[in-house]
Amino acid sequence: MKIHFKIVLIIVFGSLQLGTTALGKELKNTEPLPKRREDQIVAFHEARTSARPYDADAWRLLAGAYVQRAVITGNGIDYDRGWEMLQKAEDLDPGDPRILQARAELLLSRHHFQGARDLAEQGLAKNPENAELLAVAGDGALETGDLDAATAYYRRLKGVGARLTTWARLAHAAELRGNLDEAAEMLQKALQAGYDSGSLPEARAWCRAVLGEIELHRGNAEAARKQYEMGLKESPNHLLVLEHFAELEQLQENLRSAEELNRRILARREDPKAELRLAALISRRGEDREAARLRAAAFRFYQHAVASGNEGYLRPLAVFELAAGHYSRAEELQARDVALRPNAESRAILQFIQDTAAAKRTHPAAHNAR
Repeated sequence: MKIHFKIVLIIVFGSLQLGTTALGKELKNTEPLPKRREDQIVAFHEARTSARPYDADAWRLLAGAYVQRAVITGNGIDYDRGWEMLQKAEDLDPGDPRILQARAELLLSRHHFQGARDLAEQGLAKNPENAELLAVAGDGALETGDLDAATAYYRRLKGVGARLTTWARLAHAAELRGNLDEAAEMLQKALQAGYDSGSLPEARAWCRAVLGEIELHRGNAEAARKQYEMGLKESPNHLLVLEHFAELEQLQENLRSAEELNRRILARREDPKAELRLAALISRRGEDREAARLRAAAFRFYQHAVASGNEGYLRPLAVFELAAGHYSRAEELQARDVALRPNAESRAILQFIQDTAAAKRTHPAAHNAR
């Protein structure tokens, strides 16, 4: 699930208000990252393509490995590499529908939502019951604010096969329409479909993370807690469950538990949102230097991701720049996000940035006193 507007402003803008002075100093401190599992997977597929240069499937799988690493590291260069590998596969096997599908999924992953939808629709013209393309077309429509088209695609997808992910997509569309009861009901159906089909525990834990978030939005904090606890029983280190559980614990002032959950996330991967939440927590007990280091690490991640061509991080970087008082830069970044994702949430953030900048110009002294 995407980060909601209010969460962005709370965990990024709010925490940075207390830490922008130390941020510049801490940005100079960099630490090498340990070797990632994703690097090993990429290396395996690179070796496979070297041994089998005329195998289109080998190039397609290497492209998938690059995309998965981009998701983890935020490095947009891997998206470009993946696209190049798909071209190699296309050259060897022109017209393979799996290559078009992989291209559409790559565009979706890097937040080129309209392009992903257009490519998926191109494939659906030849194969209207392709489940993966229906999912991409629906996701692209949803992220650009076309809820009617997204719902229509998801219903077609349900006709092909009511899988866990199908019900979850329908639930997301219902949530965005404000139909939280309907969204919760569909997520329960997603879970049941997962159990019936023997889906992976990680998939069911993901559903429980999202269902917990829905329960929290419905005002049922204890129901949300129950879903998170059950999600961790399904998959003890599931990152989305840990993230939402940490947010709930912080909301309820269970600060030690919130800190422990965020540290569990960071023990498994670099995660700027977890770094920002942890920074906010430890600032409350006066650990300002460590908090500044965490904020700087998150800022570096977002800067590197966007500079390398990963448009998925335009929004949090825009909020960072806003908190630092770089209004023009913040507006430029968020305008790019709106161009890729022209929905109500992205426009609301752009409006917030513009309003904040206008208030600064109108009442500079009052703004600086905050």
